[in-house]
Amino acid sequence: MKTIIRALILPLLSGAIFALHGKIVFYDGTYVVGKVTKVDEATVYIVPIGLDTAEGVLVGNIDSLRMENGMVPVVNSAVKYFYQNGEFMANDNDWMDEYDDFKYDDYSALQEEYKYEGTKRTHQQYYQISAFGGIPIIAAVSLQEEDGSFKLTPNIGATFQMPYFPVGALDISPGFRIMNYSFESSSLGQIQALQIAPNASFDFKPVFYFLPSNIHASVDFGFSFNVGYDLNQDVILYPGVESEDLTGNETYSGVGMNFGASVDYWMADMPLAFRLFTNSHVIPQAPPWDELTMFTNVGLSLVVVLKRHHKNNLPD
Repeated sequence: MKTIIRALILPLLSGAIFALHGKIVFYDGTYVVGKVTKVDEATVYIVPIGLDTAEGVLVGNIDSLRMENGMVPVVNSAVKYFYQNGEFMANDNDWMDEYDDFKYDDYSALQEEYKYEGTKRTHQQYYQISAFGGIPIIAAVSLQEEDGSFKLTPNIGATFQMPYFPVGALDISPGFRIMNYSFESSSLGQIQALQIAPNASFDFKPVFYFLPSNIHASVDFGFSFNVGYDLNQDVILYPGVESEDLTGNETYSGVGMNFGASVDYWMADMPLAFRLFTNSHVIPQAPPWDELTMFTNVGLSLVVVLKRHHKNNLPD
């Protein structure tokens, strides 16, 4: 009976005794910290902090495994070192490893407790707000006038973006935009309006990995609700305006959509970015017309990351 108990307990004790703290980092940036008991060709066995039993993690899901003694047994889903019973053994059978790197000659134990630092979050993993200004450069034919009297003024606005999260090959962030715009012509009158647009931003940084780390390329798409806060269709000032409202609606409002692209330049030491963008806005036509029309603008935006900075916030 004692022999049976010993046979059952000794493997458990050996796993606990010959275990080093390690950190498994996955490809999406998340990680697990705990005691690593074994590393073989296909699996890393780790007892996560707060649990009592080991969990097996497939090597194919692991970006890196770093041990408290400084060794990195797994890099890019490739096992460089096996680990069992407190011993490391080099994996010399990795025939796919083109380069003879990741060699560690210093196996000395740490003299102090190993301290883990979480993966540093990028600016894209925080909430963002921005203010922007745009200049219209293209307008649909339905907005223009043959005599050149058409005017489309610059617009300003603000955006709010939630943290980006990975979906397939891209990072996606939902958000919304509020913007003013106005246009004027002899056949449309003068319209000043606000646009509120829920949208989604698609960041191509995971695909364009070769770009500098502080450069992000994105596209945006969303639907909009447009409402006029000033509508002037006085036939004396604007003789081309229809004298009768064919729709029976003397207000300017309606749904539309917007889409565009942008390039962000992030400041290295500040939670700020400059965004160069172009957007096309599909908006309602002026009353009495019920069609949609469109204009395109280019502009510059200042983005602020809502990241709490602790260094200078400590009490004296």
